[in-house]
Amino acid sequence: MAGVLSPEEQAEVLAALEARFNLPNTFGAYLMCTCLGSIMLGVTIHQTYRYFRFYPNDILALKLLVLLVLGLDILHSISSMHICYFYLVTHFFDPARLSYGVWSIRLIVLEMGLLIVVAHCFYARRLYLLANHNVIPAITIGVLLAAELALCIIATVDSYTSVTFYRFEHYSWVMWSILSVAVAADVVATTALTYYLRQSRTGFTRTDSIVDILMVYTVNTGLSTSIATIAALVCAIVMKNNLVYSAILVVGTKMYANSLLAVLNSRRGIIDKGMAGYDTGSFGLKFIEPRDIRENRHELRAISLRPRLGAAKDQRDSEPTHNLKVAPGACLDISRTRLQQDADSM
Repeated sequence: MAGVLSPEEQAEVLAALEARFNLPNTFGAYLMCTCLGSIMLGVTIHQTYRYFRFYPNDILALKLLVLLVLGLDILHSISSMHICYFYLVTHFFDPARLSYGVWSIRLIVLEMGLLIVVAHCFYARRLYLLANHNVIPAITIGVLLAAELALCIIATVDSYTSVTFYRFEHYSWVMWSILSVAVAADVVATTALTYYLRQSRTGFTRTDSIVDILMVYTVNTGLSTSIATIAALVCAIVMKNNLVYSAILVVGTKMYANSLLAVLNSRRGIIDKGMAGYDTGSFGLKFIEPRDIRENRHELRAISLRPRLGAAKDQRDSEPTHNLKVAPGACLDISRTRLQQDADSM
């Protein structure tokens, strides 16, 4: 019968497909990273719950940002799950379909780019506040984010015009560029934030320890996302004929959402450890004595970081305090370099 392959011909076709598509390095790797990404989605949902539970007084813009990050993360997870289900379940007996793309695998790059851009916009605003309204670092990050978003749009359009994976390999340079720009944005944001946090040191042991903690948070969040992106970039260059790099990006994209929410939720952690706490999503560094909050909710002890004139050198590690009656929830800005304190900032 015309159009029907003989058993020998079917075996040859299957052998050719197996040689072309190594399932462990393509959809097998994608399935494993999708499972890991689903676990990280659960962490994101938990972080979102903690945020709205512990920070109900944050401004509306910050709450909408958290909801936007959660929505993009859920959409990204739906796309990755659909990819696995489409190729490994729906077309389980249709190996020839492995050569062609589906809507979810075409859109997932754009979803990744949007999530990365949103996360870095938060870091860019925080950097703008810490840099005493110096726009140069924020503009640098903004240019990188604009380039990354443009490249993600190009990759999405190319994936629709190149209906097969083989044809899309000719546009591998787009993926290399996207990942390179993402790494550059991570490096710029982490380096600049660490520098300006270091400039905010006051010379007092307690407050400098808080600044050190913030620098560790900054380095860790930037390092985690950079490692995943660099790993995906190396795999995209060395193994461009499989999906290992795309599978790594499933996990790497989740790290951006988790890192942003971890930064927001870490504000309460310092107070819970019995140390002075800060109350801003942009690391504006407001400090309140936790014991004063417990003892008298309407009378807070404001910590002054200005050294006393003529004070002995060995007394610099002790922070002079005085009682100050303020409105509930108010606290004192302690930045030596005039770090912008904005309780309603991002």
